Amino acid sequence: MNDLLYAVTKTPEYQKTINEVKSQRAERQPAQESNTEEWGVHLIESLPSVLRGKAVAIMAAQALSERVGRTHKYESDQTRQLALMAAIPNWLLAQRQLDKYGKTMERCEKKKLLGPVITFNHALRKIIDAEQCSGMQQLINFVTDIVLMMGESKEVVQYAENAAQIILIGMRQEIAAESVLSSMQEVYGIRGANDEEELDGIDIIVVTYKGIEVGIDIKSSQTAADKANKIAREHGDTEYMAVWSGFTGRDFGNKLILENWQLRNKQGYYRSVMDVVIQQAGHNVA
Repeated sequence: MNDLLYAVTKTPEYQKTINEVKSQRAERQPAQESNTEEWGVHLIESLPSVLRGKAVAIMAAQALSERVGRTHKYESDQTRQLALMAAIPNWLLAQRQLDKYGKTMERCEKKKLLGPVITFNHALRKIIDAEQCSGMQQLINFVTDIVLMMGESKEVVQYAENAAQIILIGMRQEIAAESVLSSMQEVYGIRGANDEEELDGIDIIVVTYKGIEVGIDIKSSQTAADKANKIAREHGDTEYMAVWSGFTGRDFGNKLILENWQLRNKQGYYRSVMDVVIQQAGHNVA
């Protein structure tokens, strides 16, 4: 993290900010003789929160751009960490706005805020898919460390921790469901929601099961699935289908990815669930 903090002093945007603040402070106190880069690293800790968040985003994005430019890849552990780091400031701002005002927002306004949330989710998913991080708490700590670096209050740091935990709990359930379905002979194809669907707030897995394409929304409990289905029916949506993943928090513990034997043991459950789903969609079970 210190290396990444140091890297911010190499970006023109951050150096401009540093110079502006430094010139303002020079009028109030004598400048200390020190290496410019080292001085910049210490100064970031005393910048206003808004500037620190921007500095973090600029720093990570710049470092990511330089690394990708050198390697022509987006596959190393560090590039994935940088992508997540660059996404956190805008995600935090957007997520807080959505939580506070999302229910009363116009669709176009809400759609704009979903962009940073999706970017953040994709960055998390890349790290998990690469098995770069096996523990959920490790990823949560990474997020909160960045938010602390941004100079946010304890309240905001706690909010970020809770929000990241909620996202990761849902994400690991989806990953488990996708893994079980992908291992089944009856499944011919599976994909997550595309970018446009995600921007419309659609968070589903599209499965081709026994030659029939259906969408399912994975939930972390049967209660949550039943509630989501009830709401959908009350609004006249007969196609929506929420499904419990079949796994509990006890199955995962702190893990993000389950063991193969745990996934195999749920194939029977998913066969029965998918038979019900395609029947509800108006198809006969072969």
